[in-house]
Amino acid sequence: MTRNWTRSIAAAAFALGVMGGIVVPAQAQGQCLDRREIQQKIDSGEVVQVSEAMARSGVDGKLISSTVELCQIGGGLQWRVSVMDAAGESQVVTLPAQ
Repeated sequence: MTRNWTRSIAAAAFALGVMGGIVVPAQAQGQCLDRREIQQKIDSGEVVQVSEAMARSGVDGKLISSTVELCQIGGGLQWRVSVMDAAGESQVVTLPAQ
């Protein structure tokens, strides 16, 4: 049973594209922008859209759209999103937005 659980965890990590520290679980609550501020940052080119950030980071999961935030984390702007893997498990990850 433990072996199957370990395999499930490994498969989920791989499916989410958690590699090289690019995608890390969201930990600290940063100061997050409101929708207007987010749109201004995207329009000005200061940050990339969530889909581009996911592609750059290798995240292979479905975005759970109601849980997207753009926050100041670790000295930079980060997308904080929930993604669902092929097994239906969700996980909050942070993605570089710049």
